[in-house]
Amino acid sequence: MVKKTPTIPDPPIFQEKTPVLHGTKFLKRGNPSRQWLLFSSLLIVGIIMLTLVSSTVLGFLKNVKFSFNPAPTPVPTLSFNVNRTAPYAGLVYTVLNAQYATSFDDDGIRTGPAIVRLNMKVTNPSTEQISVIYYDIARLIAPKLDPISPTNVTLSVGPRARSSETGWIDFSVPAGIRLDTLKLRLGSTVIGEYLVTIPFSGAFHPEIYKDRSSPQSLDINYGFPPSAPLNLVYHLSRVDIRYAYRGNQAKAGQQYYVLNFSVSNPNGVKVSPGFGYDYVRLIYNDGSTHPPIDNTLPYTFNAFAKGVNGRVVFIGPAGLGSITIDFLVQYTSAGNNYTVSL
Repeated sequence: MVKKTPTIPDPPIFQEKTPVLHGTKFLKRGNPSRQWLLFSSLLIVGIIMLTLVSSTVLGFLKNVKFSFNPAPTPVPTLSFNVNRTAPYAGLVYTVLNAQYATSFDDDGIRTGPAIVRLNMKVTNPSTEQISVIYYDIARLIAPKLDPISPTNVTLSVGPRARSSETGWIDFSVPAGIRLDTLKLRLGSTVIGEYLVTIPFSGAFHPEIYKDRSSPQSLDINYGFPPSAPLNLVYHLSRVDIRYAYRGNQAKAGQQYYVLNFSVSNPNGVKVSPGFGYDYVRLIYNDGSTHPPIDNTLPYTFNAFAKGVNGRVVFIGPAGLGSITIDFLVQYTSAGNNYTVSL
């Protein structure tokens, strides 16, 4: 029997079909030269537009002014001319003018709604340095208000001898105050000084504050020592009546009386009576005896000395019509009195 080999049919052969894409179109690549030309044109147009815009903006900015520190708006200032003068403490004060404003650029001290500024001239006619403290002695006087103290001062404590200076004193005041109603008062009420007032308008009599001199011609023969005395001749040339002496203002109701002497020693030896504090006294109307507050007479007078000048200074009631000078007989209770009219 013949064995038959099983026959396995060949698998079918599948043929791949080429896929067909529907609705798809292939773009053809453009010409590179044309694309570069388009890009260059767009770039040039952009540069031209940017240049035009920049030029326009710069022109605009040139006409715009920027200020990081703008100037402040000027504050209205009222001014009132005064030009009045009076002495105080040996200095001569002139109120040049008064100004009113809500503020001043050079004054950062503001404690009220407005400021009155007094522009001042101060003169020191003496040979000495005189000092004052304006916060203590300067007050602005206004109707219906208490005396007003300074808030700021540019004046020094006092000009040098025989010189002048200018500056200002500021006072904080209510709004709307009238400059022509104001007064400047100089002097301390705390220590009871004689006050000087300068009104900015109306009646003013500065002569009441001025010093005056009373010429004299009195010769006093003074012997020292008491036993076998050697005579000195004191010639009283004048008496100065002052409200101030060496920068000190007199107390209210008082004045300084300055006795100016010229002393000669006709003796052939030195004579030493001591300083004027030791033997010169002043007797007022009530009969009381008072020692001097200052003296420049020397302790000793040389032999045959002539015309040695000096002064002896007293303080007493204001307005005396006469004074009595008492030369003490030293080492005793006696004295020789000499009365002069002023």
